[in-house]
Amino acid sequence: MKKIALVFLAVLTMSICASAQEIVQINSAKLPAQARTTIRNAWNNAPIVDAWRYKNGRIVEYKASVEDGSIIKFNANGQWIEIKSYGGVPTNLLPKALVKFVNDYYEGQQIVHVTKTTKRYRIELTDGTKLEFNSKGVFQAFL
Repeated sequence: MKKIALVFLAVLTMSICASAQEIVQINSAKLPAQARTTIRNAWNNAPIVDAWRYKNGRIVEYKASVEDGSIIKFNANGQWIEIKSYGGVPTNLLPKALVKFVNDYYEGQQIVHVTKTTKRYRIELTDGTKLEFNSKGVFQAFL
């Protein structure tokens, strides 16, 4: 019985270690070039305050915060996948149809959180409303 318990403990320990996420603070120059370009263009050259690299197995992601408090998450290629910005997500990063829908139906509201996949955008507005759009920015559902 002791051997089974020891084997179980060893396997559990190895699985925990194997799934451990590595988080490292990096210099902003070590962000992927596309990530730096996105920040430079969408945030008008705002200084990058912090930058981080997250590695979980083979998955690598980056996170950067800029001077206005916005936090941008990037995939390994430097494409943004999530933005939190209580001053409003820069609309030039979003499909025009999505921005038009928000402006038409939620006048005065800003997009403060957005996540993007290859198939959809999920957004949250200032008032807490959560909406889903397809990859072209066409409204799909309330969340």
